[in-house]
Amino acid sequence: MSRESILKIKETEDAAEGIIEDAKFRAREMIETAEREGRALCAETETRTAEEIASTMAQLRERTDAMVDRISAEADEAAEEMRKNAMLRQRSAEKIVVRGLMSKCR
Repeated sequence: MSRESILKIKETEDAAEGIIEDAKFRAREMIETAEREGRALCAETETRTAEEIASTMAQLRERTDAMVDRISAEADEAAEEMRKNAMLRQRSAEKIVVRGLMSKCR
């Protein structure tokens, strides 16, 4: 082999090593960039998800409060109706007792 061929092979090998080192460096940069962007995206996603959860929870609280108010109003109405019926029955019972006493007293 001629000296020129050997030098040419040596130059080609050196160039190949340079290309390999450059590729490794770029790969490391790409990995670091991807990891940095991945962490940022993850943090952004967590923040957005937390905001969405907070919004959903607020909506659920509002609906729950409205439902509790509605059910409470219905229960109050039912209780008032029961009180009225109890009062009417109590008056009827009092009249029956008074009539019974009066008939016994005669």
